[in-house]
Amino acid sequence: MAFTIADLEELPRGTRAEVHDGNLYVIFPARLWHQYVEQKLCNLLEQAGRFAFTQVGVLNTAKDTRVAEVGVFYDQPTDPNAAWHDPAALALVAEVWSPSSDKKDRNPSWYAERGIPEYWLAEPIEGDPWGALVTMYELANTLAGSTEYVERRRATLAELQLNGLS
Repeated sequence: MAFTIADLEELPRGTRAEVHDGNLYVIFPARLWHQYVEQKLCNLLEQAGRFAFTQVGVLNTAKDTRVAEVGVFYDQPTDPNAAWHDPAALALVAEVWSPSSDKKDRNPSWYAERGIPEYWLAEPIEGDPWGALVTMYELANTLAGSTEYVERRRATLAELQLNGLS
């Protein structure tokens, strides 16, 4: 049986899940550090004048979705009740690393294949219980004609909060 986004609508309210190629992935509640970093990244992007939201559903097909911790839209979304969004509407997605999603977080090719121009990954900093290192990637064309993310910048969350995104 292949799952679709229609099946997600039938799950109990508050259940965090994604559909990857027709397979259902239930996502566990996030740790406080994870929620803190997600919120701070969203706030930084909003302060920079961007249309940033947390827990943004990204729809490839009804059988292939992801939920980005932070999504930045090119324009203010017109439907505040929409849960799933076309990747073409997104300028940036950010993931906050978790042990349970290590493979997904460290392999942003799904977002790159859908043409989302920027991908950010926030990871814990050893010895700093609330700190995060944010690696910012941008989409680039390869010699083989495909697209992939290349690292543009690294900064700690504290540096970004102090200096902004410029």
